[in-house]
Amino acid sequence: MKWLKGLMLFSQVLLVLFTAQWLYSQYNEQQAQLKKDLSKVFFEVQHRISDSLLLTNIYPSMVNKEFLLTSQGGNTENTGQSSDLSPEGLHTLLSNVKKPRSDEEQKKLFQLDTTIFNEQFTREMRHCGYNFNAQWINSSDSDRKGNAAIFIASSFFTNANGIVVNNYFWYLFFKLLPQIFFVIILLTLTAAAFYMTFRSLKSQIRLGNMKDDFISNMSHELKTPIATVKVALEALNHFNIIEDPVKGREYLGMATAEMDRLELLATRVLNTSLLETGNIYLQQESYELDKLVAEVLQNMQLRIRQFEAKVSFQTTGRNFMIPMDKLHMQGVLVNLIDNSLKYGDKPVNIEIQLAGANGSVRLEFKDNGPGIPEEYREKVFEKFFRVPTGNRHNIKGHGLGLSYAAQVMRQHKGNIAVNNLVAGGCMFTLTLPLNP
Repeated sequence: MKWLKGLMLFSQVLLVLFTAQWLYSQYNEQQAQLKKDLSKVFFEVQHRISDSLLLTNIYPSMVNKEFLLTSQGGNTENTGQSSDLSPEGLHTLLSNVKKPRSDEEQKKLFQLDTTIFNEQFTREMRHCGYNFNAQWINSSDSDRKGNAAIFIASSFFTNANGIVVNNYFWYLFFKLLPQIFFVIILLTLTAAAFYMTFRSLKSQIRLGNMKDDFISNMSHELKTPIATVKVALEALNHFNIIEDPVKGREYLGMATAEMDRLELLATRVLNTSLLETGNIYLQQESYELDKLVAEVLQNMQLRIRQFEAKVSFQTTGRNFMIPMDKLHMQGVLVNLIDNSLKYGDKPVNIEIQLAGANGSVRLEFKDNGPGIPEEYREKVFEKFFRVPTGNRHNIKGHGLGLSYAAQVMRQHKGNIAVNNLVAGGCMFTLTLPLNP
């Protein structure tokens, strides 16, 4: 189980790493695409402004700088001249203009006002749906921005300058939301599948151990009545016990008692299975619970004396009439008292208290036994479960009594719970609804 758990955890970690790498690659692809789109906007804006400056410096008599910047979307007021020139028209016009004689002269000519460029570039980004921050920097400063910013170099200026764009993380994040949701769903489903598989396997192993323990204890319990009946029959057949009426009745009584024990064991197993599948029909009738407890205690006096136990029964209130199947409810009471007798410390002391309140009755069974370890307290009502004691049979049982009691209580729309007492021992509490 440890190796399987480790293998599942290792597989989940690998899957997390793989999906993280995939998301990272998707992020880089989206970032590269964004840089390509921004570069297109960058060069378009740069072309328009550089054409304006070129025309202003080379052919100032044709158009002034203020007019050209206004025609490109600036805020400068029109000087009164009118023109419908487009950037393409400016390129056509400039193709006939004599170029500067040297690179230095050309670079000097193309010196750009960065404030105007940032305004134009930011406006174009907003128009394309990109709400980012843009800043004009030297290329030597771009390395300090790292991968958290996009740097677009310019080839038009004296120094290697460019524009840096940042604050675009959330834009890419929202574009990757479908992939992120897919990864979250995938990891959740695989983790849930691993957890349910491991839990189911662990439960199957535990159930297998419980069944092995049940078979071991059941075999041990079956041997005793079978051996007793066999001895009684051999005595009747080979030692002429049948001619002695007193001893004959004694041996027959022993055989009858052991056969009753076998019948009780078989009936308990059958009733547990029938109650679990819901195929058993409860014949409910109104009956006083205090009266039923008194009857059970009276019928178990021989067993109580056998354990030299002290049993007290107290009631608080008067109305204990509840709808119940008397036979099965009697079986629940017998199981609880029998458990207290078997697990109680010598001398065994059992306190039974019955009280009615708020439309229900509460029946408590307290003993002075060792109690139930906390890790097993909620499991004692499971079928075949017994608190682990190894392969020892000093306390007989088969893990069906409390499971049967819990199922009967559910059928009666009641509840059964167990708690350890501070002074030692444990307390089983039955809660049942009163007659409406």
